[in-house]
Amino acid sequence: MGRIERPLTVPRRPWEVGLVAFEIARRHRFHEEMSALPAGVTVHVLPSGGDPRPPDLSQLRYRDRTKVRVRIEQAYLASASYLAKLAGG
Repeated sequence: MGRIERPLTVPRRPWEVGLVAFEIARRHRFHEEMSALPAGVTVHVLPSGGDPRPPDLSQLRYRDRTKVRVRIEQAYLASASYLAKLAGG
């Protein structure tokens, strides 16, 4: 899912309106899918370990690979920590 743990803020610039609208649509779809799961199914949304700042134009820089390794490591550590707590360790 990604970015779901980032808070949404009131847009202040014209392009931020589009970013926030896109995030609202993504989150609505996510919650819609989660509410349609069969009874008895447990879902764990793993943390991304990413930056908790609100969405900005940097999320659109899909060609910038300079931080990929760092983001993978952050997601791995955050997910491992979450799963360790879930397992009681």
